[in-house]
Amino acid sequence: MREGTVDHVASSRACVHYVGLCLAMAVASATPLAAAQTSTAGAGLVVARAEGSQDCPDAAALAEQVRRIAGAKVISAELAEAPFETWVQVTITRNFSGYGALISTSGARHGSRTLEDVGPTCASLADAIAVTLAIILDPHANGPVPKKSECAPVPAQPTESKLEPPTKPLHSQSFFLDANAGATVNVLDHAVPFLAGDVGFRLTPAWSLSLGGGYVFSDTTASPGGEVELSLAYADLGACGRGFGRSDDVHLDWCLAAMLGSLRGSGRGYAAGFSRSAFWLAAAVGPQVSFPFTPSLSCVLTGEAVLPLSRNGFEVEYGGAKNLAFRPGGVSLLVSLGVRAAL
Repeated sequence: MREGTVDHVASSRACVHYVGLCLAMAVASATPLAAAQTSTAGAGLVVARAEGSQDCPDAAALAEQVRRIAGAKVISAELAEAPFETWVQVTITRNFSGYGALISTSGARHGSRTLEDVGPTCASLADAIAVTLAIILDPHANGPVPKKSECAPVPAQPTESKLEPPTKPLHSQSFFLDANAGATVNVLDHAVPFLAGDVGFRLTPAWSLSLGGGYVFSDTTASPGGEVELSLAYADLGACGRGFGRSDDVHLDWCLAAMLGSLRGSGRGYAAGFSRSAFWLAAAVGPQVSFPFTPSLSCVLTGEAVLPLSRNGFEVEYGGAKNLAFRPGGVSLLVSLGVRAAL
């Protein structure tokens, strides 16, 4: 009876030791797996931010934002980590209407998404990008891809439309119209007013091209024997580049323009009146400061130094001799204030 009791106790202890050993092995094998699932991301992230979008998150900040939303490390900005199943590239741009993002994925998950936001900052777009990446890189779908089997078909991947988040409509504001009024100094004989207008196309948020023209109101210059009434009409082709500031705030552009026009002179008080036109060619350069009221309407202050490239003028005959009535001077100045409407 005593021997049976001892054998029973020994058997119980062996069973307990065996169960404990099994549990220890299970914990040891499960711990690395859990750590791998929580510390290793299945996707690598690259973020490219264009000029004007530096307030948007970089790759590290965006990856952390996705981790908080997804509840797991599904994407990493550390490209030196283990090979990734999916590569994600996010290209963020800034234009006159707001922010935009192109999300491109390749590898286990491939496709592209386009997001737009008209807000004054990048915060809303950053949230939309993070939510979109969390949806695409669903942590519950990041497990090992099952091997193909003739008996068990591979489940179909979700379609692009199921992963497409709601986006805001795109409002293109690449074109703009300018209407300006101001004064000229030394273009004609005296300081006189002028009107100008332009149609422009914005190549990028920082660069634009424009085509337009202007009219300098009549001026009168005295000459021996009478006077000459002057006026000028011209067309211009210009380009502007950003000096500083953002499109949705006060900003300064530097502009360069080629100006081609017709200088007209009409003689009065002479024995024989005349009306002639002269070819006028000039180059203009100067700053342009914009003060936005709304995303589509701005006030524009422009100053241009004008250098005549041709100095054709008018001569009159008086007393049997020819006299110079008018010839364009050296550097002149155009100063204007106007409005800009984005289309």
